[in-house]
Amino acid sequence: MTTDASVPEYLRPYTEAAEQHGAAPAAMLMASQAWQQQRFSVLASTVPITDRTVADIGSGRGDLLAWLYNNDIPYLRYLGVEAVAEFDAFARERAEDEDLPDAEFVLADFVADQQLFERLVAEHDVDVFLFSGSLNTLTEADALAVLDRAFEALADKPGAVLAFNFLAGGGDWLRPSTDLPRRDSSRWIAWALERTPLVTFCQSYLAAHDATIVMMRPLSNPKHEIG
Repeated sequence: MTTDASVPEYLRPYTEAAEQHGAAPAAMLMASQAWQQQRFSVLASTVPITDRTVADIGSGRGDLLAWLYNNDIPYLRYLGVEAVAEFDAFARERAEDEDLPDAEFVLADFVADQQLFERLVAEHDVDVFLFSGSLNTLTEADALAVLDRAFEALADKPGAVLAFNFLAGGGDWLRPSTDLPRRDSSRWIAWALERTPLVTFCQSYLAAHDATIVMMRPLSNPKHEIG
């Protein structure tokens, strides 16, 4: 297998998997499709999706789109954002073949393109950014920088949401080894709470091997009175 030096390190596991498997599920670097669907279920149960434009960041094969449609979870529009051309092409064809409604796709690298989130909000009126598994190959610094840019892009949209999952770890928790980095859940929760008090955290699924954080922009800026 040849390694293209022009491919960023964080994309290399996916481009190499695509070279080996094409756009098959194995190329998504998932433990299993059942685990992926559990992550989707947690996101759908904690994120207000109805009547919203949802940007699936690192959308891969369009699995989240198909899952939302097949589970009758309504969305206003779906926008799949993917950097690996093989996956992007597969998702576009899948949406057409399976008649998945109100779906658009953007071929873009959400790490390298630092104005991407602002453009998605301005041009597509996105009010929900979802990252499901797409932060796993990034360094912690890069992952948090990406999330910062995404949340900042939603600053002028009251009630807008940033939601993401990650491989959970921290402290002396016993966790099986993995080729992908585990994140310290307590540190990531603290990071989220520094930016908004409107945070939902869930780690009670997949035997606590995974975690989900949902951050919401305030609906308004009410004055609080005491007494």
